[in-house]
Amino acid sequence: MDQPTTLSARDIPAFLEDNAITRVRVDGIQPDALPIGKVLHPRKFLSSLDGDFAVADFVYGTDRMGEPGFGFSADWRSRVVGDIYLRPDLATLRLDPAAAGLATCFADALDVNRNRVPVCGRGLVKHLTERLNGLGLTSKFAFEIEGHFFERSFGENRANGWTDMVPFGVDSHVAYLAQDHHRLDPVMTEICRRLDLLGVPWEAWNAEAAAGQFELNVSPDDPLSASDHVIRVRQVCKEVAHERGLSVTFMAKVSEDYGNGLHVHHSLLESDGLNTGEPVMYDPDGPDQISLIARQWLAGLMATLPGSTSFMAPNPNSFRRVVPFKAVPTHATWDIDNKSSAIRVLNGSASSARMEHRVGAGDLNPYFAAAIVLAGGIAGLEHELEPPPKFEFMAWGLPDTADSPARLPASVVAAAEALEADALLNDILGADLVTYWTGMRRFEWLSFNTGGGDGASDAPNAWEINRYFETL
Repeated sequence: MDQPTTLSARDIPAFLEDNAITRVRVDGIQPDALPIGKVLHPRKFLSSLDGDFAVADFVYGTDRMGEPGFGFSADWRSRVVGDIYLRPDLATLRLDPAAAGLATCFADALDVNRNRVPVCGRGLVKHLTERLNGLGLTSKFAFEIEGHFFERSFGENRANGWTDMVPFGVDSHVAYLAQDHHRLDPVMTEICRRLDLLGVPWEAWNAEAAAGQFELNVSPDDPLSASDHVIRVRQVCKEVAHERGLSVTFMAKVSEDYGNGLHVHHSLLESDGLNTGEPVMYDPDGPDQISLIARQWLAGLMATLPGSTSFMAPNPNSFRRVVPFKAVPTHATWDIDNKSSAIRVLNGSASSARMEHRVGAGDLNPYFAAAIVLAGGIAGLEHELEPPPKFEFMAWGLPDTADSPARLPASVVAAAEALEADALLNDILGADLVTYWTGMRRFEWLSFNTGGGDGASDAPNAWEINRYFETL
């Protein structure tokens, strides 16, 4: 299966014909990271290349259960139930290994005037990448993706009320445990085969610390492509699980065991807008061997860390994993190669220097995660900020004392309030997105507290699993 490289609109008819394509699935990504779109006849797909095609705009204003929430009304939305237009991004067009004759691609969401929809994560990442280019820089991102496999199919577990679910794998809390690879390998090998065919550059996978949990690492790429890779990994995992009578989820906390994270590694390089140059985060003569650019970038990440939590931990379930000594940052800290800190700086050499944002939960929208990192870093560069002192200690489970680093928001509502109060993020992200997002986070909190979620329990209940398991 030879995937297209760079195709122009005039190359597409031949590509469709040569590969016997009978349908093209075009996916926009709504704010809760749900792929939404249509399967198009080749004729309709070709006609959409001259413009776009429409979907009802409520899909960019409802929660994951289809309910319109706070923040639904906005200036970019029709006063009635109107349309959002999806424009295929030909750079993402791929032959889909899941079925013969199927091609797939991502799309950007536009309003009725064909302007970028403020709550479209793909468009936001493109916008912020251009803003970074204006500072003479570009970036590379890589996500560490964690998920859980379970015995029995989605349908069987749903029919069983999401009770008595059996993890697929040995019941152990030892990360990287290799004794169960004979069970995981056939599943992961098929997943990785399809990722190869889709052009998703995976690097490694391993068993993680919870029963049935795995981690899959994807190679660095530009921020938009890296975010696309996360969506494709989730989709392929679900397809393979379905075919093998298993179920899989990327929800942040599916049991009392370790939760799923989604860490964001990123680096900076010189750029003239067209060409990428040398890495710029390492300076052998700088404090901690960190360059001035990297220090300002780090300072921006730290200054915006509380507000960024709203995007990094978007649901009530996200905060169930924020437990001391369970590998989740609880306080606003950074340090050199310290996995207990919120921002981990790695600076061994010019080529390997990068930062890891470790707050992200497995249920985040990868486009918003990339965007919030870009926004924080850009704020640090544009305002020439200076980072706080590094925290050279174990940062998990710190006491809330006067000399401890500030605690990160511990709930969806607290994170939304921190985002609203963050002038730097509001300026860069725009009021339309912040107003919409914080309104929908409050609606998610309201749904949790009135719909059946149990905030007093230590583990998610059936209401949470019913809401998040299949759609994450």
